[in-house]
Amino acid sequence: IKWCKDSVVLFGKVTIRRGKGFFSVAKNVAKAAGTGALNFGEAVKEKRTIKHLSHQKDKLVSGTKRIFKTSATVLKNVVSLLKNNPKEAGPLLFLGVLGFFCGAGFQIGEKAFYDIDGGVPDLDIAIGGIGTHRSPLTHSVISAAIIETMVFSTVSAAHITYRYLPEGHDSFWDKIDTFGEWGHAFASGACTGIAYHLLLDGTLDGQGTLKGMPFSMPMEGHNAFFAANAAAEMIDLDKKKQVVKCNSCNTEYKVPSLGTGTKVVVNCKSCSTKFQVALL
Repeated sequence: IKWCKDSVVLFGKVTIRRGKGFFSVAKNVAKAAGTGALNFGEAVKEKRTIKHLSHQKDKLVSGTKRIFKTSATVLKNVVSLLKNNPKEAGPLLFLGVLGFFCGAGFQIGEKAFYDIDGGVPDLDIAIGGIGTHRSPLTHSVISAAIIETMVFSTVSAAHITYRYLPEGHDSFWDKIDTFGEWGHAFASGACTGIAYHLLLDGTLDGQGTLKGMPFSMPMEGHNAFFAANAAAEMIDLDKKKQVVKCNSCNTEYKVPSLGTGTKVVVNCKSCSTKFQVALL
């Protein structure tokens, strides 16, 4: 019963967190767009349009280079992990990739090689029909919150089960601390997939409109909404873990945020002891 209540509370917290994250990013995007339009207007008025556009191009090129450099570093780290510790890195990579396609979709290349349909954002079609497709809430916030709650509630259930196992239980359960990492890998992959799907909705596949909006806006506004939602989804990746310390050696570990009061077992690799913590 407590697990059911915790799952409901977790869903509420995840939904609120995602909603706040989206509205925060949307506000910043609107503010940046307003500032950009104002700066462009001033540049036109002061007859320095070419210089202004050149500066914006340089900023875009610089940002693209940083993204490429970061992506190359991530890829290098993944290859290193697979090479040095394939037993641990393999499942995490597999679940991350599986989560990505669950988030983005499995219908690949129907319109173009980069296009992906289905996935978590398109669950609103199955739930409410095509008339509710691309609703501001169901297209990402609520559907993604359901997936995240299911994953971390399952991990929480595994921790509860572990506490009541007899001493002669299967050794598989002694690796309970890895369950959270597996869940986080899947959830992170799903968030990345959702972000990719939303980014396509707002750019290369940007012909669809939001449903259920209380006001009308041009297609550019709808596309900006999807792009902002994609950015919010990526930012949300950093909010899924909590820092805990080993009771014996004070080594810090990041564990998935499974809900307030949830007790998890962490296996400290520094001093080879297991400790239990109650999450905030």
